[in-house]
Amino acid sequence: MSKKNLLSGRDRELQELAEQYEAAKAENKPIYLDAEDSADLADWYAVRGKYPMATEVVEYGLELHPDNTELLVEKAYLLMDTQDRDKAKQIIDNISEDYSSEVKVLKASLLLGEGKMDETEQMLNALEDKDDLANIVDIAYMYLDMGYPPKALEWIARGLEQYAEEEAYIAVTADCYLAQGLAEKAEFFYNKLIDKNPYSAPYWFGLARCYFEQQKFDKAIEACDYAIIADDEFGEAYVMKGHAFYQLGNEEKALESYTTASKYQAITTDFLHMFMGLNLLSKGNWEDGLNYLESAIESQDEDSLTLPSLYAHAALCLHKMGKKRKASQYFKKAHELDPKDVDVYLLEGRTYMEDGSYDKAVKKWAMALKYAPYADTWNEIGICSIEIGQLSYAKLAFERVKEMDPDFEGINERLTSLYMLLRDKENFLKYNQLCEHPFQLEELEKMEELLNNENQKEFAKVMKSILNALQ
Repeated sequence: MSKKNLLSGRDRELQELAEQYEAAKAENKPIYLDAEDSADLADWYAVRGKYPMATEVVEYGLELHPDNTELLVEKAYLLMDTQDRDKAKQIIDNISEDYSSEVKVLKASLLLGEGKMDETEQMLNALEDKDDLANIVDIAYMYLDMGYPPKALEWIARGLEQYAEEEAYIAVTADCYLAQGLAEKAEFFYNKLIDKNPYSAPYWFGLARCYFEQQKFDKAIEACDYAIIADDEFGEAYVMKGHAFYQLGNEEKALESYTTASKYQAITTDFLHMFMGLNLLSKGNWEDGLNYLESAIESQDEDSLTLPSLYAHAALCLHKMGKKRKASQYFKKAHELDPKDVDVYLLEGRTYMEDGSYDKAVKKWAMALKYAPYADTWNEIGICSIEIGQLSYAKLAFERVKEMDPDFEGINERLTSLYMLLRDKENFLKYNQLCEHPFQLEELEKMEELLNNENQKEFAKVMKSILNALQ
């Protein structure tokens, strides 16, 4: 997409135009749109991930203005966004006004998508008005969309002296810094944009992304709320809000946000069912969780990247329900779909460990480590072992994490908690002093009461209490 609609006043105009267009279509009434409005409105929908509506508007515009260059350019961008590059190339080849800057930038986008960096740069160097703001913005977004933020920054630098206070220039600068993972820098520019236009949903959403990257989840939710006030159908804001609530442990609010995002087609029903299934699974509601997971499985393509994980989690539900034969079939299917999926081996190892088949469990976890011999994998094994009361395996795993990555997030807290459970005073004191928030005496007394319960199955509850105390 060409990102034409970033200017605040234009964004509000397009929102109103979208309402008029949708009302006219709902009543089967014609509505006249000039070529520029049609192209900008299509881009407005595309920025919000509403590609079917964007395509519909472009086609409608082309009925009114056949062979219009601006609309053909927009159609080509949409095809490229939806991975139909061959059709995009056909359209580009048939544009008669191939001398215009926007057509040349479009051709450069196609070349870059084919990995032809040298030819891309030759095309851009041939532009007569390289320092024009519109070209700087379009070219910078081209590089951002294709995954080359440093190249985008080079083009942005060209306009610093001349366009530093221009809204479109500030917007592309903010997006560029965010794409490079420089959330604090990007935050400064999004706030500057919001000062110019406090009613822009994309600007508030950009700020929400900055906060999310910095793990300021409460602020991310607040920024999403402002985006939704500006545009209550801005689906991506609901998705981000759901992610933030989930990170805060508020799964009910996360589900509410995801459900609204699904209504506005910002996420698929498959994703929603998957989230609901995993949420129910985490609460031990195996049967209802299985129903949602199987619903998600039925609607997935065979080459879906999430399908192996869906089968594995469904297998865990089946195992918990005592349907071990079918659980085994589901794990087998997950392995067939992706023999290197680490999560599948971790979950299958868990089921064997719960059944007391320790050798089989270790073999599955060994396979997980074969494909991902990292501290993260050992950490997952340790957490799983703790949850099912296998403290010796947890000790081995967490000590391995500490050895591989001494600064691994939360490892000192996990080892402290583990050695408390094992009543190993020496190691408890060793790791407790390394914690960011060491245990205090009153917390230890509370944990001691919990540990007086000798039932191995209660260790998971004890661990959760410990981790809550650490937060």
